[in-house]
Amino acid sequence: MRFFLTILIWIVIIGGLFVYSRQRNSIEAGIQIQNPATREAVDVYALQITPTFSIEKDPFALQTEEEAASGVELRLNGASLSVTAENLQRGIPWKLENVAGVVVGNNEIYVQASPPLFESHQEHGVRVQLLKSGTVIVDRTIWSNQGSLVSGTIHFQVKEEAHEEHVH
Repeated sequence: MRFFLTILIWIVIIGGLFVYSRQRNSIEAGIQIQNPATREAVDVYALQITPTFSIEKDPFALQTEEEAASGVELRLNGASLSVTAENLQRGIPWKLENVAGVVVGNNEIYVQASPPLFESHQEHGVRVQLLKSGTVIVDRTIWSNQGSLVSGTIHFQVKEEAHEEHVH
């Protein structure tokens, strides 16, 4: 009797899991994922980066051939922006004109930079400014703890501007 009861319990458990997984898969097949439509902002933007340290390649990072020459990573909405460690010097603002990829709505800028090892006892920061037609719209500084990489994400929103039509 115990043997048949054990078989019955196994059939109920395994059968229930089988029915559940088939039902879940058929429901998931009918779901349509719609990504929100994004529109690129029409204004001209510039990005200005000012580190408080001289950037060096991180000696502890696992690096591919592409990343071997740089100690800095800069991304706008997931797209990599071209910047090298030679461009970024301590206290000197570096400006990237005509930044592409800013969209109407939510945006993010990701920065990761490696300070020199001999300055590991200090805290470091990277000031990030986003300018629209020369006016600063985002101005934030990302700080690190002593001896760690300076890395962080800055979130900001770009509002849609109403364009007036001129009647002649």
